[in-house]
Amino acid sequence: MILDQELADGDLIVLDGAIGSEIERYAGRLDGAAWCGMASRTHPDTVRQVHESYLEAGADVITANTFATCRHVLDAVGFGDESAAITRRGVELAREALDRVAPGRPVAIAGSLSNTIAWVPGTIMADPEHLPSPEQEAANYREMAEALAEAGCDLLLLEMMQDIHHATRLMEAAVATGLPVWVGISTSRGADGRMFGWDMSAEERPNLPDDFKRHPTEPLETIIDALCAMGPQAVGIMHSSFLSTTPGLEVLFERWNGPVMAYPEALGFDAVTNGPMPVAPDDFASHCRDWVEHGVQIIGGCCGTTIHHIRAMVDNLPERPGERSLATRGS
Repeated sequence: MILDQELADGDLIVLDGAIGSEIERYAGRLDGAAWCGMASRTHPDTVRQVHESYLEAGADVITANTFATCRHVLDAVGFGDESAAITRRGVELAREALDRVAPGRPVAIAGSLSNTIAWVPGTIMADPEHLPSPEQEAANYREMAEALAEAGCDLLLLEMMQDIHHATRLMEAAVATGLPVWVGISTSRGADGRMFGWDMSAEERPNLPDDFKRHPTEPLETIIDALCAMGPQAVGIMHSSFLSTTPGLEVLFERWNGPVMAYPEALGFDAVTNGPMPVAPDDFASHCRDWVEHGVQIIGGCCGTTIHHIRAMVDNLPERPGERSLATRGS
């Protein structure tokens, strides 16, 4: 993989920021059921522009817009049979951006894989009409992982892993391609201070109905141990609040000796106002520097992070021994 030597040397690797929410910020509201899944087909210029902006900011890894292109997501909008083609198109757009902006730099293209499912339009709740059986879910993950590998991804990035049974199905499909696998785990902090898999009922309260049924969450330690046993190249905490990311990383460092990632969301929740509390770029950059100084090697952002957050982050990151100058990243 193009960044293998950087990983081995302990170099700092800059991941990009949000893809779906940045596409939506540029293009306007996306599909209510498949979110950014169709954007590579409907808004290719916007998708390419997002990648180019992150490359110009100094990203070493750009993530293809494939978070929501799995067959059982696109079935909800009538494009399930085109899921592999739309997935490949997402990788093509990332490659086009790289060829335009940074053809001579060692940049990896990551294929995003997630356990997301089709939403009830207007919400972020799973649409029960489009929930796949376990067998179909596993088959759909294999189809998608193979499409990403065939399209030329350098690595596969598993995003928002928050339990064991869905995450391990996805991990099996990813590992079977032979590509390096980076695993991003999402976590929430319980009332007793213990860390668990991401809890939608706590983290997305403003976007859920009053009768939303909370699903049990698993201890973060259990999720980490299960996924680390399956042979990832890197593991991290992602799409988690700032309040959860730091203790989540502490748990991860206790149980994983390989390269560690951190890329939190920047859409905080204010329990007092019951509304959003976005994180400013400078605050985001300060937290990222702190995590890097405590051992995180791969750093970036998730939902709500804009190009402004990533630029601020890159400007504020420390250098490490043997690392190429951050000033050369955007050149």
